[in-house]
Amino acid sequence: MLSSTEFTRYQKQLAIPEWDIAMQERLSEAHVLIVGAGGLGVTVIPYLAAAGVGKLTLIDHDVVDLSNLGRQTIYRTDQIGQSKVLLAKTYVEALNPQVEVDAITEKFSMNNYQLVESVDLVVDCTDNFDTRYLINDACVKFNKAFVYAAIHTWEGQLAVCNAHGTGPTYRCLFPDEPSAGEIPTCNEAGVLGFLPGMMGLMQAKEAIFYLAGISSPAHNHLLRWDVRSMRMHQFRMERSVDAAERIFPRKVWVPIEINSKDAALRLESGEIQFVLDVREPFEWEIASISSSMFMSMNALQPDLIPRDVPGLVLCHHGMRSMFVVKHLQKLGFENLMNLAGGIDAWSREVDASIPRY
Repeated sequence: MLSSTEFTRYQKQLAIPEWDIAMQERLSEAHVLIVGAGGLGVTVIPYLAAAGVGKLTLIDHDVVDLSNLGRQTIYRTDQIGQSKVLLAKTYVEALNPQVEVDAITEKFSMNNYQLVESVDLVVDCTDNFDTRYLINDACVKFNKAFVYAAIHTWEGQLAVCNAHGTGPTYRCLFPDEPSAGEIPTCNEAGVLGFLPGMMGLMQAKEAIFYLAGISSPAHNHLLRWDVRSMRMHQFRMERSVDAAERIFPRKVWVPIEINSKDAALRLESGEIQFVLDVREPFEWEIASISSSMFMSMNALQPDLIPRDVPGLVLCHHGMRSMFVVKHLQKLGFENLMNLAGGIDAWSREVDASIPRY
């Protein structure tokens, strides 16, 4: 039952006709694990605390660095070198003393992934694939959902994976973990601070909806948000029949990748004989390489893709195409190369007449 203090604190959200006391009580009884206290986490953490989530467990081994302060707004210059999760714990306790906060100054790993078993929901605020796939596998193992978000230059991705233990998992969307260096980090690709803030807000919204029992398109869709066009696109996700069996894999395949300049030379010489563009139709209309074969990632038709000649696979930034190359390799394709940086890199390094978006 809510106390009089809680009624006062949460009076604005309790005034929403579609939000009732039972929903607020579900929040107050909930326990959420937040993995990562960086660009995404610093928005998720205070908004879940402010909304009245009863218990937060925060885990991150990192300390505050000067380069963090452009986007990690709960930290201050005089706190450089201090533990992020300990600072976040102090921040939450001052913001809402009724929220219980545990801070763990470790990296989420095989040594502690069992933390997932005792919580109601996990929020993935990480920036590396090792941890993200481990979060997915732990959540599938313990039948928990997790709110996923990721950012890359001008776009963000969002989904609630393994929703209710029956929804699509992260591995259903991206089956195999990329190798180190395949996909650039924020340090390599760059980021403006508002983007992780926006995606963190969306994660907080999805967490609150999930805990309160409100449905969301994010439970079975991957949502892509483009900050420049201010448009969000939804891509349907389906749960694989063997999703519960494909966790904690032992083998990772390393695909072949090629940069734009080398790819252009090989296309000109005929060494690469076709280009497979796996973006979505609306993206093809914005920018494309002439004579490409167009087949979006979510509508692949392997029987129509040449098997016996070398081909180049591309997307916007090289992430989706990497997963397509891996998927097709499992089906016996041995002559495919991923275009590093995607058509965005091609427009910079090879053909400036192709629009960037």
